[in-house]
Amino acid sequence: MDYQEISSLQHPLVKHLVKLRQNNGYRHDQKSVVIEGIKLLSEINQNFKAKTILTTNPRLLEKGFQADKIYVTTEDVMKKVSGMITPEGILAEFPLPSNTSLEGMNRIIVLDSINDPGNLGTLLRTALALGWEGVFIAGNSCDPYNEKALRASRGACFNMPLQQGSWPELRDLALRNSLTPLLADLKGVSPATIKAKKFMLVLSNEAHGPSKEAIAFCQRVTIPLSGEMESLNVAVAGAILMYVLIERA
Repeated sequence: MDYQEISSLQHPLVKHLVKLRQNNGYRHDQKSVVIEGIKLLSEINQNFKAKTILTTNPRLLEKGFQADKIYVTTEDVMKKVSGMITPEGILAEFPLPSNTSLEGMNRIIVLDSINDPGNLGTLLRTALALGWEGVFIAGNSCDPYNEKALRASRGACFNMPLQQGSWPELRDLALRNSLTPLLADLKGVSPATIKAKKFMLVLSNEAHGPSKEAIAFCQRVTIPLSGEMESLNVAVAGAILMYVLIERA
């Protein structure tokens, strides 16, 4: 397998990959994202060809990874690009998945200004695992291609249709597709009482709660608690509601 070698921390490709990892705006301008780790790269590479692969160990390339360009580099360069203290020794630049229409879908998760990348990534991974059809990202939610969100989601954003848009676009989508809008909230009905077969579930900001748009548009649904705790982490609450709603639909 043909490859080139890079040893300088100042190499233009190194600077480019670091900026992709760190800068949301640059990622979207370049329409690229950096994926680090053997297992995750392997899973994504089954359906998406990488633009560039960077590795410290040429033997890792024997796993059949596909890329337009391949580079072998040093441990120091890999640490700088990956941002990890002990990187696995391989990473890749992939094309950024395009914004996907959720038209015609029956079960959609809405992320309403979810700021924490760990929570957002976990919710994406859970939605994919439980069979939800798509995710609409609204408000000031963090970038799903943020490095922490990617690690938490295990690359779910490459396999789960994502649409980023405004609340007017979301309302129009719900009305066109007859989706019952449900809002996870501390005050609401039990998910067991929901009769709808087609719905969207809105999960909101960890600190500030639901947006005014969500409150105005959605029916509230809650998880009955014992009274020992006031609330649950949004990723935990989202997982429970996703499971219950899918099971009873």
